[in-house]
Amino acid sequence: MRLSYLLRGLWSSVSFRLTLNYSVLAVSTALLLLAFFYVQTVDVLTAQFSRQITVTAQRLSSHFDRGGRVSLIDEINLELADSVDSDTEIFLLLGPQNAILAGNLDLVPPFDATDDATFEHNVVRGGVQVRGLMAVRPLSDGTILLVGLDIRDMQHMQRRILNASLLGAAMALLMVVGGTFLFRRTLQRRVEIIRHTAKRIGAGELTRRVPLQHREDEFALLTEDINDMLDRIERLMTGVRNVSDSAAHNLRTPLARVLSRLRTAASDRASADDLRAANTYAIAELDNLIVVFEKLLEIAEAESGAQRKRFERCHLDAIARDVVDLYEAVAEDQRITLRYDGHRAVQVMGDADLLAGAIANLVENALKYAGVGAVVTLTAEVHQNVATLAVCDNGPGVPATKRSRLGERFYRASEGGNGFGLGLASVTAVARLHGGALKIEDAAPGLRVAIALPAAPITES
Repeated sequence: MRLSYLLRGLWSSVSFRLTLNYSVLAVSTALLLLAFFYVQTVDVLTAQFSRQITVTAQRLSSHFDRGGRVSLIDEINLELADSVDSDTEIFLLLGPQNAILAGNLDLVPPFDATDDATFEHNVVRGGVQVRGLMAVRPLSDGTILLVGLDIRDMQHMQRRILNASLLGAAMALLMVVGGTFLFRRTLQRRVEIIRHTAKRIGAGELTRRVPLQHREDEFALLTEDINDMLDRIERLMTGVRNVSDSAAHNLRTPLARVLSRLRTAASDRASADDLRAANTYAIAELDNLIVVFEKLLEIAEAESGAQRKRFERCHLDAIARDVVDLYEAVAEDQRITLRYDGHRAVQVMGDADLLAGAIANLVENALKYAGVGAVVTLTAEVHQNVATLAVCDNGPGVPATKRSRLGERFYRASEGGNGFGLGLASVTAVARLHGGALKIEDAAPGLRVAIALPAAPITES
């Protein structure tokens, strides 16, 4: 049972199955190569022995043709007496009724006189049975010549090659099994690091990250992607908590005021004018709350990334000019100079409506806080594949202690100012949706707020 459970656990591992499959493929390929090598080697040895036998048979046949049977018998006896390969040579000359006339075989092996191909058979030579590879040559006087070789050495060599091939296959199999377990352990250890981090994050530790690996491989890239995703999730979760806290704080106060006014108007001492005033106040406050919720929905929609499917090539400089034309009359009423400064085409991939809304938010903030007589300048430029749309004013600016919090939901640098503290938060969400960021800097004097986005290659219009 324990072995069965262990085997099921191993087979359920993707790394084990993947490594085993590729290892089996590699071993199968090696076995095929070894089998091919073995067969080719045996064929070469057999062909070499057969060629030697054929040459010897032709030479002895030539002796017979020149000197007859007596000359052939003398040549066979000479071959057996010269001590050159005499321990492996096989000769047999048969007369009528297969009578042995010369040679070194004790018994006549079965043969087919009409087949001129070499054949293998067990023969007895000097009282010892050996394996012989032989050829048959019928002669013109009716005698039959058998020439062959003892192939025990060849068989021994074949066995050695076969044993070496089997040993190589066994070693390859052992290496496959060992490599499979080693690879599974290595892969599992790296996967376990990711799983452990995921479990800790699932338990609420959102600051946990997968440890970075020094080697540059697929897991290192996966670790970077996971950590980037976790950073975004943490930012979103923190944003959700901040929104919840801020919404509860910022919405409770106006709702409490509305409720207090309505209760006062509902008392017996309230006049018709008090009722109308309470009603008007409640409507105004509820309208403001609706605006707040719409802003929050816009920010949530931008942060979800769903609007990326509407992205197309946009001329950021043209959008900025349109916003300047739209707010130019408002700026004149407030005695503020609003202008666009730039002549270069700046193109990005994005949603033109969202970008126009974000630029309009920056312009409204500048007009609201720059003050009478200020100059608000819009610029659009491209540097090192980064497109930057900046709104700069020469107003009082924002203290450095408050500047870092600009862009947070419901945060207002001026407590006495109007608005809900969601304008720059909306701009930040739009910038992130487009793969960019919002940058807020001191203009000395005034404030410079810029949206930095990835630039699109300039195309001819």
